[in-house]
Amino acid sequence: MDYFLGVDMGTTSIKAVAFSPDATLLRRYAIDNKIIYTGKDYSEQEPHAILKAVIQCITEVKALLQQPPLCISFSAALHGIIAIDALGEPLTNCILWNDTRAAEEAAALHKSDMAQQLYSKTGVPVHAMTPLCKILWLQKNRPDIFQQTKKFIGLKEYVLHAFTGRYLVDTSLATATGLCNIYSLQWDESILKVVNISCSQLSEIVPTNTIVYDKNGCLPSWAKSIPLIIGAGDGPLANLGMGILNDDKIAVTIGTSAAARRTVMSPQLDDKMQTFCYHLENNKYTVGGASNNGANVLQWLKNQILQSNQSYTELIADSIHIKAGSEGLIVLPYLSGDRAPLWNANATAAFLGFTHHHTHAHCVKAVMEGVLMNVYSIITALLTPNSHITSIYAGGGFARSAAWVQMLADITGFLVYVPATVESSALGAAIMGAQAVGENINIGLENQATVYYPNQNTHAFYYEVWLQYQAVLVQLGLLKSR
Repeated sequence: MDYFLGVDMGTTSIKAVAFSPDATLLRRYAIDNKIIYTGKDYSEQEPHAILKAVIQCITEVKALLQQPPLCISFSAALHGIIAIDALGEPLTNCILWNDTRAAEEAAALHKSDMAQQLYSKTGVPVHAMTPLCKILWLQKNRPDIFQQTKKFIGLKEYVLHAFTGRYLVDTSLATATGLCNIYSLQWDESILKVVNISCSQLSEIVPTNTIVYDKNGCLPSWAKSIPLIIGAGDGPLANLGMGILNDDKIAVTIGTSAAARRTVMSPQLDDKMQTFCYHLENNKYTVGGASNNGANVLQWLKNQILQSNQSYTELIADSIHIKAGSEGLIVLPYLSGDRAPLWNANATAAFLGFTHHHTHAHCVKAVMEGVLMNVYSIITALLTPNSHITSIYAGGGFARSAAWVQMLADITGFLVYVPATVESSALGAAIMGAQAVGENINIGLENQATVYYPNQNTHAFYYEVWLQYQAVLVQLGLLKSR
C-alpha cells in the first residue's frame, strides 16, 4: 500500500503519521517530549532526544505498515533556537517558543520604536518568543556562548543536519524567526546587524518543497533512497492539511497552545502589529495569531488546582450542564504570558467573579471559555473589511472534544468543520511531500468533516461576555481600547 509519511515535531510530542493517497490515516506513532524548566521563564528541549524520537517514530510506522513510504516530510514548531559550536555540537538546549527569558530585550525594542520597523520587514511581532530576541538575550546574558556560536538553528535544522550534513531551513520557519524579510524570503542584512550576527551563522534558506536524502545513515538502511522533504512550520502546514488554501476560511488549532490563521496570496501585515505573517509555499502565506495558552490551561487546572484523577473527557462532561458564561466566572488564560493578541510576555492568568456557588465544573467550563475568548480576539483581528469568512476548520487535540468545538461555534458564530483527522500539521506535511515527488493526496474535507452549527442565541450571549472580557483586559492595562 502506497503511503506518505508526515513527521510532526511538536512541543508536546514527536509524531510520525502515515496517510494514504485519499488522506486516510493509516498508522500513527508518537513519543512524548520532555520539556526542561531550568528557571521561571525557561522552557527547553534537548536536541539529541528529539532526533532520537524522530528516528524511532519513522522506524516504528514503517515496521507497522511493513513497507517504506513514498516520501517523508517534516513539520516543526516555530521559534525555537539552538546555539551550535564549530564542531556541530549544541551549546544550548533548544530554547522553545514559550520561553520568555528575552522579555526585556523585546520590551527594549518596543521602547526604541524599532519594533515597528522590524515588523514592517518581517511580519513577525517583536516578542520574547522570537529567535531575534533570544539571540539578543544570549549576547547580553551568555556572551561566552554567543562568542562560541557558529550557527543559530532550530530543531528541524538540527535533525536534517544529522541526516544530510547540511544546515538548511525552509522559508516557512525562516520567516518566523524575525530575521527574514517576508518579501524577499531571505535573511535581512539590516536586521542581522541589530543582533550582531552574519548570514553565515544561519542556515541556508530553501523552498518548502526541497528534497534531500539521508546521506549520513542516521535512519535505517531502507530509508537511504527515500526522498526527505524539508516541509514547513506546523501552523502553516495545519492550514494546508485543513484545505485552507484561500482567505474565506479560518483555521483554529488548539493543542498546548492556541492559534487562528488564514491563508493569503501575498504578505499581509497589521497596523497594530497584532498578527504574524509567515510563508507557506509558492505564493501562499499564513497570516494569524498564536497564543501561548491553550489546552495547557485545562491541564494546569486539572493537575495543580483540582488535583483530579478524572480524565479530561470526564471533566468536560461534568461541565456541560453549566450555563454559557459559567454564571459570571471569567478566566484570563495567560499562564505563560501571551503572544497574540496581547503580545505581552508578562501577562498572568486570573479567575474573576468567584462566588460561593461556583464549583469545579464551573472552573472547567470557565477555563474552556477563557481559552476560546482569547482565540475569538485573535479571529476578530483577522477579519478585515474585505474578508468574507464563511467557516472555521478546527484541529489539534481540543477538536476531539465535541463540547469544546460546539463552544467554539457558539462563541464565534461561525460554522465549524472538524476534519476526519485532527493531525492537520502532519497531513499538511504529507500533502507537501506528495506534491514534491509528483504525487497527490486528495483530502476532500467537506465530505469527511463533522459539522458544528452555532446556536445564534448562545452566540449573542457569548458576544456580551466577550465584550466584558475585553473590558477587563483594557482595565488591567493588558489591551488598548479599540
